Amino acid sequence: MKVIIAGGGTGGHVFPAISIAEEILERNSGNEVLFVGTEQGIEKRILPEKGYRVEFINSRGIVGKSFFQKIMAVISILGAMASSLKILRDFRPDAVIGVGGYASGPTLLCASISSIPTAVCEQNSVPGLANRILSRFVAKIFITFEESREHLPAEKTVFTGNPIRRDLARGIAQKKARQSTPRNVFVLGGSQGAQKLNEIVPMSLEKLGTQISVTHQTGQAQVESVRETYRQLGIDAEVFGFTDDMSKIYEKTDLAICRAGSGTLSEITAFGIPAILIPLASSTHDHQLKNARILEANAAAVVVEEKELSVEGLCAVVERTLEQSTLERMAENSKKLARPHAAREIVNEIERIIG
Repeated sequence: MKVIIAGGGTGGHVFPAISIAEEILERNSGNEVLFVGTEQGIEKRILPEKGYRVEFINSRGIVGKSFFQKIMAVISILGAMASSLKILRDFRPDAVIGVGGYASGPTLLCASISSIPTAVCEQNSVPGLANRILSRFVAKIFITFEESREHLPAEKTVFTGNPIRRDLARGIAQKKARQSTPRNVFVLGGSQGAQKLNEIVPMSLEKLGTQISVTHQTGQAQVESVRETYRQLGIDAEVFGFTDDMSKIYEKTDLAICRAGSGTLSEITAFGIPAILIPLASSTHDHQLKNARILEANAAAVVVEEKELSVEGLCAVVERTLEQSTLERMAENSKKLARPHAAREIVNEIERIIG
């Protein structure tokens, strides 16, 4: 079986793609996976480092752009489709899976035109424009949230959850409930970092003193400045830009403070980690807030909107959430939302549509 996985840009697209690739390659030593991405995304660095073959196309987004930028984006998409057709002819895949990001749409459309079985992963609770269009062409749509189903063709839609990497899946069994102090708070900005969290969260945690230890993922460019902020505040903090060993960090985390991208939410629920979610206010179609509200409705997270974010307010929310009974209840509810076998279910469906 030869499969192209198209998409990328951020860790929220790339890491689920890697999980699907791992499942495909493990099933049969003769299986092959080719990634298609853009040179602007983190796939350019991460996929070659992990030994995966990747081809790049030049594609841009349209939503939220100026008129001139939209014209340029259309031109780039036409060029990306030409590149995609060449990749399809050369690799001759049995199926193509889109995981979101600028490379996903052109590759899937070209595969559909070429009568190659296709599928798309919709990672957010409300599908974006690209996936709503692609849903008309693909054979299967894999959704992360049940709430997505009402926006998509029912006969094609399968609730699988969002795939998490095998290295994380292996660590889930190691996650144990902790009752000792200090509590470990993991501040997670995602692969791109989160400037607002870098600015507000350290000051919010200052009052808690020795009750907590902090692990903070900042994004590579902000590591030194955030590390210095914690030092000046007298907080025990491990600060880093990016790591391949997220499992070890999740295992020791009592509470996460993070954005509400689908990839992050899939990982923290897999580990049953209570969360304070601060959705990115500028996310397309406000999808992060809608994702976060689902966890909040299931009592697995507390949502603090960016427009309401303050040092004093966040400090109060953290203090309340760190109570033992609250942590235990939220952890149990978080675990109920997990879909740790999403990659397996997706690849099962891919094998069915190949026939």
